[in-house]
Amino acid sequence: MSASPELVLPEHEFTYLAGSTDRPWSHFIGRWNAMKPHLGQMLKDCDTDRPLRIVDLGSCTGFFSLQAAHHHPEADVVGVEGSIGIGNGTVGMVGSAQQILATDAVQTHIRWIQRLRLTNCFVAPEVWDYTSVCELASHGRPICDVQFLLSVVHHIDGVSVDQYAKKGLSRVEGFVDLMGKLLLLAPRHFVELPNRPWLENTYSVYGTQREILEAATKASGVSWNFKGPIYTAEWFGLRELWVLEAAAPMSPVDVETCPFPRLYRGQSQGDGGTTPHRDDLLGDAGFETMIKDVGADSNWMAPSCTPGLTFACPHLGGIDVDPGLMLLKEPYAPAEAKIGEALSAAPTALLVAHLKLRDAVSEATDLLREVRSSMPCDDALSHAALQPRPVMGQFAATG
Repeated sequence: MSASPELVLPEHEFTYLAGSTDRPWSHFIGRWNAMKPHLGQMLKDCDTDRPLRIVDLGSCTGFFSLQAAHHHPEADVVGVEGSIGIGNGTVGMVGSAQQILATDAVQTHIRWIQRLRLTNCFVAPEVWDYTSVCELASHGRPICDVQFLLSVVHHIDGVSVDQYAKKGLSRVEGFVDLMGKLLLLAPRHFVELPNRPWLENTYSVYGTQREILEAATKASGVSWNFKGPIYTAEWFGLRELWVLEAAAPMSPVDVETCPFPRLYRGQSQGDGGTTPHRDDLLGDAGFETMIKDVGADSNWMAPSCTPGLTFACPHLGGIDVDPGLMLLKEPYAPAEAKIGEALSAAPTALLVAHLKLRDAVSEATDLLREVRSSMPCDDALSHAALQPRPVMGQFAATG
């Protein structure tokens, strides 16, 4: 595979503020240049018989997600953004996925996904906390091949304090366990911790960023190899960028399941960007006009999925449908291609209405069974008319 040309992104769109202070643009370029050769080797070392997946936790404007997706079309890149920190406000503390998607940072990310025609780059608008990370780790398999944890974990720590207490953990114990669980989500990580005043209690116990990471690796129960720091920068104290790789192979990524409830890439470009993907939560809120990129090529017809994504994760590429909709008829065989095409083309409202109808019919059927089973035989026969009619393949067809 030939090397991709360098991706030059405009500084004014991708820096972010901490109070009144921009994080220097040189920190973005410097970190990426340090990460790039390591990331390339990591992906070469992965099993190429399946789609690869990178997760950029706390992706903000998407600088690192866009760079990774541009240079590695063989990988699906998911930027998880919850808007609970400095770079993209705190909408995620009380808001919804809609509101996270409407933030300036996520709009920038999606706009550049479209402009660069990156069919392998997505945004997951969701808040990760201690409970959700524990749930992801509980499955015993990584969710991605490589994870970016760049100045983000202290924000997750900030929304997890009550959850630590409910588990009987101190602030320091909770953070170390959180970090250990995050490490279990991938066999390869790029980790940048903040310095004081963030994680003050943890620094008081462990002293240095390396020692904090050492404690996290012990909490994970997995042996890890350290490289670095591969980059350092002064921004509210010294920040070190470390590479952590599992010393022994971890279980393979389960590419047939998707850990992300919703993924977005913006609207289809076949009509100049005026039609949102069917699954876009903001379609009814006019979000398609908010993120329309006049600089995008209106002749680009974005495919519904990147090659391999249909296998890797049916949600990716704008498919965000209740999996039960794919199983309308027993036995539960894979859906035919034409069914998938019809689902992609169907309006969201129609799909939701069908799911509600299907659930209502199922509940009514169960209730009627209970009523009939509690009746004497003669009474049950007299109520045979209560048998529901089949609906859209859910019940066996009658003559």
